Amino acid sequence: MFTQKIYVNNKPLILTNNARAYVETHTIASGYMLFTGAFTRNFRLAFQHLEKPGTLGAIIEDISSHSLQHELYQLYTPVDAGGGVVINEDGAVLMIYRRGKWDLPKGKRDDGEDIAECALREVSEETGLQKLKLEDKICDTYHVYAQNGQSLLKCTTWYKMKGTTKDTLMPQKEENIEEAKWISQQQLGTVAFKAYEAIREVLHSAGYKW
Repeated sequence: MFTQKIYVNNKPLILTNNARAYVETHTIASGYMLFTGAFTRNFRLAFQHLEKPGTLGAIIEDISSHSLQHELYQLYTPVDAGGGVVINEDGAVLMIYRRGKWDLPKGKRDDGEDIAECALREVSEETGLQKLKLEDKICDTYHVYAQNGQSLLKCTTWYKMKGTTKDTLMPQKEENIEEAKWISQQQLGTVAFKAYEAIREVLHSAGYKW
């Protein structure tokens, strides 16, 4: 079964070739608005729905996964990014505070740059950590946003990383990062509640529960 989740206004848009099967395995999706067919009109209606307050999510179903992705990329220009869930020697997770939300360090890939190298570079730049060790890939997340009149679809590839408290944390002010902080596993649930839905999804995919 094909499924792609894209965050719009911090809410999920599900692209799938089997909406019934998706709803059966994700109970909350029974409250999502369903659109049938990979048509431009359906994408625009779904995005409008997700911008309204109080809506839960939307599903666009089409038998062809290729058609769903083709239409998405017609509307939104893809941008690649890399980020990390950094764990220190005490098992704490590194998080950053930016624009009123707790977040994980991440950033756009430079031309010709490997995505794993991008993830390491961006985490280092945003937090000041120098002694980083790349580990396994966690997952990919997708979200749409507008910038300089462009409609963009950011695909972020997330990796587990090892870091150390021996490094000095230096939040990158140019990226509006107010704080970089090690969060203990006991505190993680409380802090994650003040993060974007996609960030909670990444933490869950990395094995953290609360």
